[in-house]
Amino acid sequence: MARAAKKIDADALVGEIALMRSSIWQNGKRKVAAIITDATTDAALLPEKAIALVSVTAFPAGAPSRLMLDVPLYDGPQDGEALPAAWLKR
Repeated sequence: MARAAKKIDADALVGEIALMRSSIWQNGKRKVAAIITDATTDAALLPEKAIALVSVTAFPAGAPSRLMLDVPLYDGPQDGEALPAAWLKR
């Protein structure tokens, strides 16, 4: 089944601020600020509903920053099933 591709420029995402959740921070219940350091929009690599696959540097409060690779970037916050997950801060 073909998905409708949302066109987004991967280079335009680099340096953007995103919010993300991961199972390493309170089982995905905590949102953490992150900066996008790399992105790809290759449809063959994207999970369902994702608009890009990004690498981020996350900055959790009270903990050291963490580099995370291949995090799906969604149009908005996702339910707890999609972890890790990131979305642009708007």
